[in-house]
Amino acid sequence: MNVYSLNSLTEFSPDHHTKHVFFDSQRIKAQVISLDAGQQIPPCRMERDVIFFIMEGQGRIVVNGEEKELEKFSWVFVPKEKNSRSIQAETRMAVLAIQIG
Repeated sequence: MNVYSLNSLTEFSPDHHTKHVFFDSQRIKAQVISLDAGQQIPPCRMERDVIFFIMEGQGRIVVNGEEKELEKFSWVFVPKEKNSRSIQAETRMAVLAIQIG
């Protein structure tokens, strides 16, 4: 069993979003993504299903052109079949991202 303190994995940079991968196996990859206000995860396509859990902050996610607001404790599932996903931070955000597959 492994226990991780996600607060200790949150690290903000004024220049760009940061990622801290803390678990990576054949089936699961988990990371904490930190974004300052105005920063974004650019549109991308993933080869795995992804769960995003917002630990802190507010922003929005765009998946295949569909936009949804995010706030603290939001949980989002994005299947791998979606062509594009991105996250834009309106305030400082900490996001737990878990890739499954």
